Amino acid sequence: MRRFAMLLALSVQPAMADPGEYGHMMDWGYGYGFGMMFGPVLWLIVLGLVVAGVIWLVRRFDAQAPQHGPRNAIVELDMRFAKGEIDAEEYAARKKLLNS
Repeated sequence: MRRFAMLLALSVQPAMADPGEYGHMMDWGYGYGFGMMFGPVLWLIVLGLVVAGVIWLVRRFDAQAPQHGPRNAIVELDMRFAKGEIDAEEYAARKKLLNS
């Protein structure tokens, strides 16, 4: 256990360097300038692109999904009647069946 603590203390030493040596945040050397001013704007742009991509994919796959249900059956029935494929009696009977 003692060896582990000693190895841990030795491995942490480089991280405890004096920040004064490097001029850290004294002369705007780290974190200021272009990245500091435009970084948040770029992140918002990237986030917006990701959200737009997800919305586009969801809409694309939703549009490709086959639509089932009574609404489409009635629309199909209306189209067949309009084309003259079925007569008014058959149209009325099938529409009554679909609406029930």
